[in-house]
Amino acid sequence: MKTAVFYGSTLGDTERVAKLVAEKVGGDLFTAGAGLGEMTSYDLILLGSSTWGWGELQDDWNTAIDELKGANLLGKKVGVFGTGDQMGYSDTYCDALGIIAEAAAEAGAEIIGRTSREGYDFSDSRALEGDQLIGLAIDVNNQDNLTEERVEAWIDTLKKEF
Repeated sequence: MKTAVFYGSTLGDTERVAKLVAEKVGGDLFTAGAGLGEMTSYDLILLGSSTWGWGELQDDWNTAIDELKGANLLGKKVGVFGTGDQMGYSDTYCDALGIIAEAAAEAGAEIIGRTSREGYDFSDSRALEGDQLIGLAIDVNNQDNLTEERVEAWIDTLKKEF
């Protein structure tokens, strides 16, 4: 399975998670700011972003989101991941995952890799669907000790769904 990991990161936290994800899946790593042009040549596309302020996309994704919406992802499987602060921004925790997943679905992608919200402590998120998160949410500020374990569990989920 040919896998690409596209990410946007300002302070380096999402970049660190993206590199870990790419390493674990044996995928190619790209920044969203460099463009998503290669995306459609991959079987599995993983999209990562931090969430800024009160539920906003990371800067690289502000321009890349329109490119994502306009891509032809029909028949492609897409997983989303990202970083956020569930204590400081409890009502917009990892909103970027929801925004990116919506754009990918609009482009025809099948979103895979949902995870349980169990073990998190936030009040709301655009990434929340029922009792599941639309993808992998990482809180390096408050639960960094769970990052590698959560990445590995998510990758296992992706492999089962692919």
